[in-house]
Amino acid sequence: MTTATSTARTSPGADPVRPFKAGAYGFVVLGAGHLALSAAASGTPTPEQRAADTAMRESAFTLLGLERTTFDVTHGMSIAMALFAIVCGLLLLTAVRHAPDLVRRRTAFGRVPLVASLAALGTALLLLPVPPIVVLTVTSCAFALSLRRGTAV
Repeated sequence: MTTATSTARTSPGADPVRPFKAGAYGFVVLGAGHLALSAAASGTPTPEQRAADTAMRESAFTLLGLERTTFDVTHGMSIAMALFAIVCGLLLLTAVRHAPDLVRRRTAFGRVPLVASLAALGTALLLLPVPPIVVLTVTSCAFALSLRRGTAV
Protein backbone atom coordinates (compact mmCIF):
# COMPACT_ATOMS: atom_id res chain seq x y z
CA MET A 1 0.00 0.00 0.00
CA THR A 2 1.35 3.41 -0.96
CA THR A 3 1.17 6.13 1.65
CA ALA A 4 0.54 9.79 0.93
CA THR A 5 4.10 10.57 1.96
CA SER A 6 5.72 8.18 -0.53
CA THR A 7 3.34 9.36 -3.26
CA ALA A 8 4.30 12.99 -2.58
CA ARG A 9 8.00 12.09 -2.74
CA THR A 10 7.61 10.57 -6.20
CA SER A 11 5.48 13.33 -7.68
CA PRO A 12 7.32 15.97 -9.76
CA GLY A 13 6.34 18.76 -7.36
CA ALA A 14 8.07 16.99 -4.46
CA ASP A 15 11.35 16.33 -6.25
CA PRO A 16 14.21 17.66 -4.08
CA VAL A 17 16.24 18.55 -7.18
CA ARG A 18 13.95 21.39 -8.22
CA PRO A 19 14.39 23.55 -5.10
CA PHE A 20 18.10 22.65 -5.03
CA LYS A 21 18.45 24.06 -8.55
CA ALA A 22 16.57 27.19 -7.45
CA GLY A 23 19.07 27.65 -4.63
CA ALA A 24 22.02 27.13 -6.98
CA TYR A 25 20.58 29.65 -9.45
CA GLY A 26 20.21 32.00 -6.48
CA PHE A 27 24.00 31.89 -5.98
CA VAL A 28 24.47 32.77 -9.67
CA VAL A 29 21.97 35.62 -9.40
CA LEU A 30 23.64 36.87 -6.21
CA GLY A 31 27.07 37.08 -7.85
CA ALA A 32 25.88 38.44 -11.19
CA GLY A 33 23.60 40.95 -9.48
CA HIS A 34 26.45 42.15 -7.30
CA LEU A 35 28.71 42.67 -10.32
CA ALA A 36 25.93 44.46 -12.23
CA LEU A 37 25.03 46.73 -9.31
CA SER A 38 28.71 47.49 -8.67
CA ALA A 39 29.15 48.51 -12.30
CA ALA A 40 25.98 50.63 -12.22
CA ALA A 41 27.03 52.30 -8.96
CA SER A 42 30.38 53.31 -10.41
CA GLY A 43 28.75 56.34 -12.03
CA THR A 44 29.08 59.80 -10.52
CA PRO A 45 30.03 59.42 -6.85
CA THR A 46 28.65 61.63 -4.13
CA PRO A 47 31.08 63.91 -2.27
CA GLU A 48 31.01 61.47 0.65
CA GLN A 49 31.85 58.53 -1.64
CA ARG A 50 34.70 60.50 -3.21
CA ALA A 51 36.12 61.30 0.21
CA ALA A 52 35.90 57.65 1.28
CA ASP A 53 37.50 56.46 -1.98
CA THR A 54 40.32 58.99 -1.58
CA ALA A 55 40.98 57.89 2.00
CA MET A 56 41.00 54.22 0.93
CA ARG A 57 43.41 54.98 -1.93
CA GLU A 58 45.76 56.80 0.46
CA SER A 59 45.80 53.90 2.92
CA ALA A 60 48.30 51.33 1.64
CA PHE A 61 49.92 48.27 3.17
CA THR A 62 52.33 45.56 2.13
CA LEU A 63 51.53 41.90 2.60
CA LEU A 64 53.88 39.16 1.40
CA GLY A 65 55.79 41.69 -0.68
CA LEU A 66 52.74 43.10 -2.46
CA GLU A 67 51.73 46.69 -1.83
CA ARG A 68 48.01 47.32 -2.11
CA THR A 69 45.67 50.13 -1.17
CA THR A 70 42.63 49.52 0.98
CA PHE A 71 40.56 50.58 -2.05
CA ASP A 72 42.15 47.87 -4.23
CA VAL A 73 41.71 45.16 -1.62
CA THR A 74 38.09 46.08 -0.88
CA HIS A 75 37.07 46.18 -4.51
CA GLY A 76 39.17 43.16 -5.45
CA MET A 77 37.60 41.05 -2.70
CA SER A 78 34.14 42.25 -3.71
CA ILE A 79 34.68 41.17 -7.32
CA ALA A 80 36.34 37.89 -6.30
CA MET A 81 33.47 36.98 -3.97
CA ALA A 82 30.87 37.76 -6.64
CA LEU A 83 32.72 35.55 -9.14
CA PHE A 84 33.06 32.84 -6.47
CA ALA A 85 29.28 32.87 -5.87
CA ILE A 86 28.64 32.53 -9.61
CA VAL A 87 31.12 29.66 -9.98
CA CYS A 88 29.72 27.84 -6.92
CA GLY A 89 26.20 28.12 -8.29
CA LEU A 90 27.29 26.82 -11.69
CA LEU A 91 29.23 23.95 -10.11
CA LEU A 92 26.19 22.98 -8.03
CA LEU A 93 23.98 23.05 -11.14
CA THR A 94 26.45 20.94 -13.10
CA ALA A 95 26.89 18.40 -10.32
CA VAL A 96 23.17 17.97 -9.70
CA ARG A 97 22.58 17.61 -13.42
CA HIS A 98 25.02 14.71 -13.62
CA ALA A 99 24.34 13.16 -10.20
CA PRO A 100 20.84 14.11 -8.95
CA ASP A 101 20.90 11.30 -6.40
CA LEU A 102 23.39 13.35 -4.38
CA VAL A 103 20.42 15.61 -3.59
CA ARG A 104 17.63 13.05 -3.67
CA ARG A 105 19.36 10.87 -1.06
CA ARG A 106 20.02 13.75 1.36
CA THR A 107 23.81 13.45 1.33
CA ALA A 108 26.34 15.99 2.61
CA PHE A 109 26.30 17.43 -0.92
CA GLY A 110 22.84 18.82 -0.18
CA ARG A 111 23.77 20.10 3.28
CA VAL A 112 26.90 22.07 2.38
CA PRO A 113 25.14 24.67 0.18
CA LEU A 114 22.49 25.17 2.89
CA VAL A 115 25.17 25.85 5.51
CA ALA A 116 27.01 28.19 3.11
CA SER A 117 23.80 30.01 2.26
CA LEU A 118 22.82 30.42 5.92
CA ALA A 119 26.31 31.69 6.82
CA ALA A 120 26.17 34.20 3.97
CA LEU A 121 22.65 35.21 5.03
CA GLY A 122 23.83 35.84 8.59
CA THR A 123 26.62 38.04 7.28
CA ALA A 124 24.23 39.84 4.94
CA LEU A 125 21.80 40.54 7.78
CA LEU A 126 24.60 42.23 9.71
CA LEU A 127 26.44 44.07 6.97
CA LEU A 128 24.66 44.25 3.61
CA PRO A 129 21.68 46.00 2.04
CA VAL A 130 18.32 44.35 1.28
CA PRO A 131 18.93 42.71 -2.16
CA PRO A 132 21.45 40.08 -1.01
CA ILE A 133 19.38 39.44 2.11
CA VAL A 134 16.36 38.62 -0.07
CA VAL A 135 18.34 36.42 -2.47
CA LEU A 136 20.08 34.55 0.35
CA THR A 137 16.78 34.02 2.18
CA VAL A 138 15.38 32.44 -0.98
CA THR A 139 18.47 30.27 -1.52
CA SER A 140 18.46 29.13 2.11
CA CYS A 141 14.77 28.21 1.96
CA ALA A 142 15.27 26.41 -1.37
CA PHE A 143 18.18 24.33 -0.06
CA ALA A 144 16.27 23.56 3.15
CA LEU A 145 13.20 22.46 1.17
CA SER A 146 15.41 20.28 -0.99
CA LEU A 147 16.82 18.56 2.09
CA ARG A 148 13.34 18.10 3.55
CA ARG A 149 12.12 16.46 0.35
CA GLY A 150 15.12 14.18 0.04
CA THR A 151 15.14 10.66 1.44
CA ALA A 152 17.46 9.77 4.30
CA VAL A 153 20.36 7.49 3.46
